[in-house]
Amino acid sequence: MCGIIAYLGDGETVAVLLEGLKRMEYRGYDSSGMCVITRDGAKLEIEKQAGKVANLEQAVAGRNFKSNASLGIAHTRWATHGPPTAINAHPHASSDGKLAIVHNGIIENHSSLKKKLSAMGYEFVSDTDTEVLAALIRHVQSLEPNLSLAGAVSLALTQVRGAYGIAVVDESKPDVLVGARRGSPLILGVSDDSLVLASDATAVVGLTAKVVYLEEEDIVSCQREHDQETGKTKYSFSVSSMKRDSLLVEAGETSAAGGDEGADQSAGVFSSEDEGPMMSHKLDSRIMRQMTLSNKAISGEVIRQMHELKMNLQTIEKGGYRHFMLKEIMEQPRVLRDCMRGRLDPLSGKVTLGGLMPALDRLAKARRIIICGCGTSWHAALVGEYLIETLAKIPVEVEYASEFRYRNPVLFKDDVVIVISQSGETADTLEAVRVAKKHGCLCVGIVNIVGSSIARETDAGIYLHIGPEIGVASTKAFTGQVMALSMFTLVLAVQTGALLQDEANRLGLELAEIPDKIARMLNEDTLNKIQNMASTYRYAHNFLYLGRGTNFPVALEGALKLKEISYIHAEGYAAAEMKHGPIALIDEMMPVVILAPKSDVIYEKVKSGVQEVVARKGSVVIITDEGNHDLDDLAEFVIETPITSEYFSAMITGIPLQLLAYYIADYRGCEIDTPRNLAKSVTVE
Repeated sequence: MCGIIAYLGDGETVAVLLEGLKRMEYRGYDSSGMCVITRDGAKLEIEKQAGKVANLEQAVAGRNFKSNASLGIAHTRWATHGPPTAINAHPHASSDGKLAIVHNGIIENHSSLKKKLSAMGYEFVSDTDTEVLAALIRHVQSLEPNLSLAGAVSLALTQVRGAYGIAVVDESKPDVLVGARRGSPLILGVSDDSLVLASDATAVVGLTAKVVYLEEEDIVSCQREHDQETGKTKYSFSVSSMKRDSLLVEAGETSAAGGDEGADQSAGVFSSEDEGPMMSHKLDSRIMRQMTLSNKAISGEVIRQMHELKMNLQTIEKGGYRHFMLKEIMEQPRVLRDCMRGRLDPLSGKVTLGGLMPALDRLAKARRIIICGCGTSWHAALVGEYLIETLAKIPVEVEYASEFRYRNPVLFKDDVVIVISQSGETADTLEAVRVAKKHGCLCVGIVNIVGSSIARETDAGIYLHIGPEIGVASTKAFTGQVMALSMFTLVLAVQTGALLQDEANRLGLELAEIPDKIARMLNEDTLNKIQNMASTYRYAHNFLYLGRGTNFPVALEGALKLKEISYIHAEGYAAAEMKHGPIALIDEMMPVVILAPKSDVIYEKVKSGVQEVVARKGSVVIITDEGNHDLDDLAEFVIETPITSEYFSAMITGIPLQLLAYYIADYRGCEIDTPRNLAKSVTVE
């Protein structure tokens, strides 16, 4: 991983690839590279650099890279196999230099494949699993030279275990681009003068508004044909499924030509004695029938709907802010209104969630609800646990998706599993869905990206509608997830009878006020006060965050934000747990951030905790309700937030913590939007 863009078209290929890579920088990466090919000469040209995309851009300019290229693939890499060096950066070429590939994911059996290919004379120069895949495809081509490029890729992938999203080019086929996916997202952008493959929709914005979301084990062959008589160039593509039942055909069965060119022949890839019989898969080229650019993408029995990409350049630009993170913090009032629009009636307070309608009966009869997520999404899930158990009276368990999928959970058919993921592609969370579905559970997705894998594989769900989140450290996604969970809870509580509709509507009206309250809080005075705090604490080595109720997950999230972007060690704790260990760390060098809204039913207990910190000379920061001055004499800093219901305060109290992390990181000169070692969308295990 981390970012793929591939382009077949009439535009300036190098410029398109560089811009696509820049759009995906927010995902986190450590190196980048590109490969281009021209129709005349048809030789692969590759450039790779460690570090930022700017390094690649400079290297390309210095080489006078092929300006007339009309096909290319490019990649930003986040190291999984081998260190972040230019040699390990993508694209990777076959040892003869005739085929190149970019790849997101992890090939789990790359070591055994590499051993076999090395024994056959294939040479490797990098430490990556991706280079093995390039050699494997080239080996298939050597066995069956009449295979189409898509056919060779398909057959090679039958030997692979693991996850991948790939784009492949072959110098002998300068009008063909092939992509495939399993467990890693890939979308196809379609226009009259180009076809674009990308792992992230942001890379496609501005090139086309028409996209096809490739599904699990899809392979796409993009083709360009030039009509000599009319002088026009036509772009087309074909999609087929690589699922095993589609690829296995009876021995001796013949099939018609398909794909980009040639006839697909049946072929065994390996004949292995040391690992038992390897699969001898045979391709059925009937599933590679040509598709036309219509409102649906159809290939054989595979139907892929064409979608309109509801994203524009304005939403993925900084809009005058120094960093995407600050922009995304400041736009939270607007995006929360977008999240509620058409769902929460601002006059009556009634919530209607169309994406849940088919599942409401099963939801109301749930034995229990299990919420799975990773990172920030897990923190939002903890808020959801509190809301659902308190208001809807259904037992809830919150699980790390990475633990849930591997521990053989005891599940029942009347359990409901809710999964939360901003991208909708988080590998562990997606696998949690599949585990739950095997047990017959109802699966509900809360995601931001329309058409993502989780959105497609769950039975019902809620889109956040908060727009693209570019900053690696999640901000508006957290508040959007909590808003979605709040609306979900009100609908569920009415359905179960735990709340009367009038009671739910009253809470709905309070929920509708949240965006305006956040907007009021984000004033110049508050921002200046938080900047002063950041200046005071920028040299701290440790932070402690404390909260209770729904503000306990906010404390966890605040600590995570500080760790992610400022590289300061921070821990979040339930406030009452301070005396069970963390109190031993508190001294005059330890800033302690305490969430203490007076509306909290256990405010007095939190107040006692503040006094314990002060007694040990800790430097106290208080987040509390506006107008509450009970703690002014005990605190170094007090940030006042608008008063709201204890159920919904997490959406308000979390924002000062986002700003504190941002300003501390800014003072420390950190890479705020692309912090070290982090990726925006974790699509590998």
